[in-house]
Amino acid sequence: MIQDKRQAAEAVIDTLANGASLRSALAEAGLTANEFNRVLQDARDLAIAYARATEIRADLMADEVITIADCEMTDPQRARNQIQARQWLAGKQHSRRYGDRIDLNVSQSLDVSVTLAEARARLLRPVSDQQIIEHEETLAIPPKIASKPSD
Repeated sequence: MIQDKRQAAEAVIDTLANGASLRSALAEAGLTANEFNRVLQDARDLAIAYARATEIRADLMADEVITIADCEMTDPQRARNQIQARQWLAGKQHSRRYGDRIDLNVSQSLDVSVTLAEARARLLRPVSDQQIIEHEETLAIPPKIASKPSD
């Protein structure tokens, strides 16, 4: 039974590498998604083969994009949808090759030396030079009350 599931998983991987969807490959091999996942967890070589099969399928989808774009008989809106779906899926399945590239280079420099020098100077000043506000002094400041506009 275990060998049968392994052979079925190998068939799924071969079908995927030929461009089929995972759902159709599983149905053709007679496996459920859970059974396939368990086989991949138990067999590292099959998990690696599965990852490679998805990359190959992404390459096939990228080729399909060109075929769809070159076909003059297809409705332009439908072709655009097909192309975008294949580009998105190829980008997810083989992100190193087809994924979006994000450039995170920062070319800005900061000079904090002036701020650090001011902070050091404040630390070195004696406490007697610093202005201290006593609590009683703050009570002497009358609160601002918004005046009502006259009628």
